[in-house]
Amino acid sequence: MKGALLFIGDELIAGRILNTNAEFAGKVFSATALKIQEILTIPDEEEIIIKTLRRLLEEYDFIITSGGLGPTEDDITVKALSKAFSLSLKEDEALLSAIFSAKEYKGKEEMVRKMSFLPEGAILLDEEYRMLGFYLPLKNKKLFFLPGVPEQFEYLLEKKVLPLLCEVMDEKGLCREDKLLRSFIFFDLNETDLNYFIADLSNKEKIKIGYYPIFPEVKLVLFGEKEQVEELSQKIKERFKINLVSEKEESLNVVVGKILFERGLTLSTAESCTGGLLSSLITSVSGSSAYFERGFVTYSPESKREILGISPETLETKGIYSHETAQEMALGAKKISKADFSLSTTGIAGPTGGTPEHPVGTVFIGLATPKKVFSFHFHFTGDRNTIQRMASFTALDILRRYILYGKGFFSYRFAKGVKEKAL
Repeated sequence: MKGALLFIGDELIAGRILNTNAEFAGKVFSATALKIQEILTIPDEEEIIIKTLRRLLEEYDFIITSGGLGPTEDDITVKALSKAFSLSLKEDEALLSAIFSAKEYKGKEEMVRKMSFLPEGAILLDEEYRMLGFYLPLKNKKLFFLPGVPEQFEYLLEKKVLPLLCEVMDEKGLCREDKLLRSFIFFDLNETDLNYFIADLSNKEKIKIGYYPIFPEVKLVLFGEKEQVEELSQKIKERFKINLVSEKEESLNVVVGKILFERGLTLSTAESCTGGLLSSLITSVSGSSAYFERGFVTYSPESKREILGISPETLETKGIYSHETAQEMALGAKKISKADFSLSTTGIAGPTGGTPEHPVGTVFIGLATPKKVFSFHFHFTGDRNTIQRMASFTALDILRRYILYGKGFFSYRFAKGVKEKAL
């Protein structure tokens, strides 16, 4: 059973927003028996939408579209669909009531009314009317029209579209109980490391394996015979135990938050080169107020002295980029906040500021614990954003490894050294 993905929107064509829906859909389908053979992005132009839908319906068993279901003038997907296949549009009263009751549409009733019109034969995917998206069986094919909002697209694709497609694929094994889909998130591990290890393993002929970099993490997906997937999963978990962040597709900031919350621990941060990115990652998780106490952005030497209490002697003799400064920053944040742990970052994100002794990409990360303070010297590569992101994720991973496994597992690909001292 083969299908196509169609993404509609001028903003996608112009590159004004990143098409994360295409990335998500590609990953989801790569681990199933459903074959996506074409992915298209087209503008909000009626004739192009009509022409594309007609062609895709002739060539594929199912079509999934994203975008053009909203209330604005450029949201014309439903109108184009009706013209493409001569389908009449009918207002859905329950849907209209749900739209009118939404706070975001108060005072805009006439403009948003168009969203309640569906083509004949359409079936709403969300029975609670929380989001607009519908399924349309047509000419023995399956058409799905999903919103462009990533959260809504992802929910409907996984919870509604896949189960519907799964029903007709049961005889091919997509939904049989002896099939299993497993996914893993790793940090400080690249695709080559995983591929090299898995390539040497036997008894994996009936497993589909997918590698997906989601910088700076890596996602691995396994799909196939249940017994083989379980066996391969166990071997991977044993080999890359320290690098394994999650088996639930949760990123480092989510996992670290859960670890802190479940243990009743608190965290504070002191940032220089990451400029608040580390704190932003932590607080991007709902409920982070339960474990994140506070964060400091001390960019200048003066702020490090005045706010965190870094000694002038340390800054003068050891320098801003040093083990000692990273340690004192972490200790300063811990002392002020009284948190259980504190993380610090100081370094050169570039593209300027590097020296022979401390080239661009030099970063020192500090970790203050109840009994000790550690500092780690790294050299990351890439542009400014890459270095800042790598430093922030590495800081979170240092804390994860310390709480779960202890200091014996402080080994990183980009590490240059580590120092510690008792408190």
